[in-house]
Amino acid sequence: MQDEPMERIFPTWGYKPDGSAQIFDLKEEDEDLPEGWSRQLDPRNHPNTAHLYAKEEYVTGPQGHEPKKRGRPSRQPEID
Repeated sequence: MQDEPMERIFPTWGYKPDGSAQIFDLKEEDEDLPEGWSRQLDPRNHPNTAHLYAKEEYVTGPQGHEPKKRGRPSRQPEID
């Protein structure tokens, strides 16, 4: 009986931009993942951290508009 060397497999997580994940059995440790997959999850797409990366428009309001000021309105000088 011959002992054949076992092929090493490197289970590696892959992530898509939409946040989905899958484990790939790679034959080499530094082998590239299939197209469209990344080794690191983009935190903007993760449901637990997406709110930290909200779109700028949502945070600052539409272009050209200042957010409403809060508090007591300033006194306007009376006009005669």
